[in-house]
Amino acid sequence: MSAPAAAGAASGAPVHWYHVLELPGGEITPGEYDLRAVADRVPMPGSLAGKRCLDVGTRDGFWAFEMERRGAADVVGIDVDDTSQHDWPRPLRALTPHEDGFMDRSNRAFDVAHAALSSRVERRNLSVYDLSLDVVEPFDFAVIGTLLLHLRDPVGALMAIRRVLRHDGCLLVNEVVSLSLSVIRPRSPAAALMTLEAPFWWIPNATALRRYVEAAGFRIERSTRPYIVPAGPGLARPALKRRSAWGKLRRQVMLRYGAPHVSLLATPRPDARG
Repeated sequence: MSAPAAAGAASGAPVHWYHVLELPGGEITPGEYDLRAVADRVPMPGSLAGKRCLDVGTRDGFWAFEMERRGAADVVGIDVDDTSQHDWPRPLRALTPHEDGFMDRSNRAFDVAHAALSSRVERRNLSVYDLSLDVVEPFDFAVIGTLLLHLRDPVGALMAIRRVLRHDGCLLVNEVVSLSLSVIRPRSPAAALMTLEAPFWWIPNATALRRYVEAAGFRIERSTRPYIVPAGPGLARPALKRRSAWGKLRRQVMLRYGAPHVSLLATPRPDARG
């Protein structure tokens, strides 16, 4: 066991890793998702020197630490620490594994990584919906990763991010998409309603994801083709009891190969309001 992990175990405070992180001393954390190769694929600037950056839905901090590694002068990561505040479909809240101290273990993962990396990232317990210039200073660059599917109002969340971006700022969206709907309806926005399958709302096709971002007052500057965010060693969990046969099959495919994503780089439209 590596030093950071051993420290957590010795203190009687176990951690749960959402992301696969590389920590000093050669430790690779057993996260649910492995974004290490994805970080070089998404349209994120190679240098963020001097930039003030925001990571929305940071959890244990992968994108926040990555922006810091790329030279950001100041990084704030936000997430919601109380499960009762999660914007998930209510019928599924009692079925999710995010109980019995799960959030505490997950939050401690950020603390362990933060200490191991000697990081200056600031983590705040704040909902994306509550972002405003009354509670944060403006940002030059923001990332929202694999969060919109958990939100009842994804466009409202993107609008809130736009409100705290500088007029010349940029937003990187890295989000799950439906491959089947992207193939069947490549030019028309479409989304699958997933409220009985998992703690998800809508899974959009690639066109609908673009429409989300545009409707929130952004201009899309760059986009990627769909790609897979690989599953990490921590992803394997018991299936939710209410999952359909198709949902169980989809879960098994995701556990083996990962989740399909699209990334977009967008800038605030000067004419946008709200």
